[in-house]
Amino acid sequence: MDGDRLVPAPAGLAPDARKLWRDTQRQLRRQSTWEDTDAPLLESYVRAVALARSARAAASERPFIEGSKGQLVAHPGLRVAAEAERDACRFAQALLLTPQARARHDVKPPAEAFEPLIELLG
Repeated sequence: MDGDRLVPAPAGLAPDARKLWRDTQRQLRRQSTWEDTDAPLLESYVRAVALARSARAAASERPFIEGSKGQLVAHPGLRVAAEAERDACRFAQALLLTPQARARHDVKPPAEAFEPLIELLG
């Protein structure tokens, strides 16, 4: 693993995304799977989570909207959120953040490593 200093979050992330970046990177370090070269993948994960949250929040205001022919249709943000959540899950698996991925690679992080992410993702 590269040094103990956290790799800074990329510019342009909102405060909650910056917190997810730090908390996730700390977890990866605690489970001894972090390398500084993982930063682009971590950025993709954080941006996907942020997009999913934003799109879902926008859609929650009005989950159904009027379509082009006056019919009731699902808010387009729901599709954006679902796609971003799928992307985030794929990135999380690649980073060994999911239980299945850790088990497949025999990664046994300390139990306290998950507390911050459970709060963020819960």
